[in-house]
Amino acid sequence: MAKFMAVHTLPTFNGDNIEARIAQVTKAIPQGFTWIQTYGDYTSHKFFCEWSAPSKEALEQVFKGMNIPVDAVYPVQVYNVAQKKFV
Repeated sequence: MAKFMAVHTLPTFNGDNIEARIAQVTKAIPQGFTWIQTYGDYTSHKFFCEWSAPSKEALEQVFKGMNIPVDAVYPVQVYNVAQKKFV
């Protein structure tokens, strides 16, 4: 399965409401897609989410279906510093 980094600008997300939204999104993720982790900056309202998905286009459609705005989706590889290689 390919890995992707999705970049979102979500001005309505804050520490008070993000848990409820995460619960909604988690329930709506279709089979074959895995939300791995998210890095967030509440100041700039930018969120960087790592996903495993069949394709970039399929992941973009999932976001559209869940009404989640997305700035961009990038195919990525993970570099393991300890192993000194992409894994």
